[in-house]
Amino acid sequence: MKELLYLSRQEVAGLLPEIPEQLDLVERTYRAMAAGRVELPPKPGVHPREDAFLHAMPAYLRDTDVVALKWVGGYPGNRERGLPYITGLLVLNDADTGVPLAVMDAAEITAARTAAASGACIRRWAPSGWSRVAILGCGEQGRFHANVIEALNPAAEIRGYDPRPGRARELGENAIEAADPRSAVRGAEVLIGAAPIVRNPSPPIESEWLGDAYLALPIDFDASFQPGPIADSGLFVTDDVVQFEYYHAQGHFHGWPAPHRSVGEALERGDTARRVTCCNLGVGALDAAFAASVLERARGRGIGTPLPL
Repeated sequence: MKELLYLSRQEVAGLLPEIPEQLDLVERTYRAMAAGRVELPPKPGVHPREDAFLHAMPAYLRDTDVVALKWVGGYPGNRERGLPYITGLLVLNDADTGVPLAVMDAAEITAARTAAASGACIRRWAPSGWSRVAILGCGEQGRFHANVIEALNPAAEIRGYDPRPGRARELGENAIEAADPRSAVRGAEVLIGAAPIVRNPSPPIESEWLGDAYLALPIDFDASFQPGPIADSGLFVTDDVVQFEYYHAQGHFHGWPAPHRSVGEALERGDTARRVTCCNLGVGALDAAFAASVLERARGRGIGTPLPL
């Protein structure tokens, strides 16, 4: 093998499967993780600037014989520089030889698989008949989540809040801009925290704001949710319990209870509750699964730039 394939963000975006297929891919991967068919070491990270991170996320999927590594950075200050918050690259290797097969933009896959992970949880645990969604943080993750919401329930009302006025309008035709977090959350059955991840957050969402049935999706760690709504949940799951414990030891999730189990385990067991929290931190297994799907489509369509090894 004398070359590998490079795929830009635009190319990756055009090669992702449709949202329903993405949700199925997430669920299969979570179940494989629960069954021990995924090698997923804790992701190491470095933090060159305050509230910034660079993480290495390797994964091996035994069911599909896929091995990949994502090197991803999150820099909240990039917005003031006209740069994206999340950047990175994803490398796929041949599982037999270890030879690199492809390198592709990681930002599009990160955004898509994060929203799809939430979508798989909404499909399983959102209260019956849900019709109102709150999104706190209307940047890229807010937009990707709004797309998933529309695919799952086109009639759902989305109330978005963002410190920057006007951003909620970017969430789509069904989105309403809320004046403050409480206005966004009031009456919502699905609550999505999509703010930047920071070390010393001031989360606004408290128990008194919420009803007796909800699905909380704090994809921003503890930036949006106080401990109360998490402790009130009859089912509290995370995509990776070991990773949650690591971040807890690093100072995140202060006052939060321990997760009951992983998302994959809860799916396998058929767990349910009126109040559910799914704290998906982001796992390399999903990046690997999405990247493999993208590479297969790229090869089939002849898309990408060959690079010499």
